[in-house]
Amino acid sequence: MTSTEDDATASLSEFIDNHPEFTHLPILDLEVFEDLRLSIDDDLVFSDLVTIYLDSAENLIEAIQMSLKIQDVVEFSISCHSLKSTSASIGARKLSYLCKFLEKSSKAKGIEHISQDYFDLVVKEYDLAIAQIRDRVISLMSSP
Repeated sequence: MTSTEDDATASLSEFIDNHPEFTHLPILDLEVFEDLRLSIDDDLVFSDLVTIYLDSAENLIEAIQMSLKIQDVVEFSISCHSLKSTSASIGARKLSYLCKFLEKSSKAKGIEHISQDYFDLVVKEYDLAIAQIRDRVISLMSSP
């Protein structure tokens, strides 16, 4: 491993060490998810909303990746902010927390220190969140 990779790994390790609450957050906060569903009061409309979230989240993740690659701190922080907000509204708490950290960090320190490891963690948390969201929607649609 090169020195840069060591620094990137250390940075991600430091994030985990310095933010223990991150590891204890639920991937999907079912209370938030259910409250949103109940407030909409129409499972078909709710299902459409979930689909919109999944599509927009994918686009935002692509924007985060591209802005990280070209070191565009403005686009990076805007995309992180948007993914943070939409993820929080649907209950994807870990993903939202991570995006909040990346948004604040990029604004305070710039984008240079944000490694690919952070992006990989965003993708991992997104994949875990969508798996739980899809499972939950399927169980809601199959219940009477």
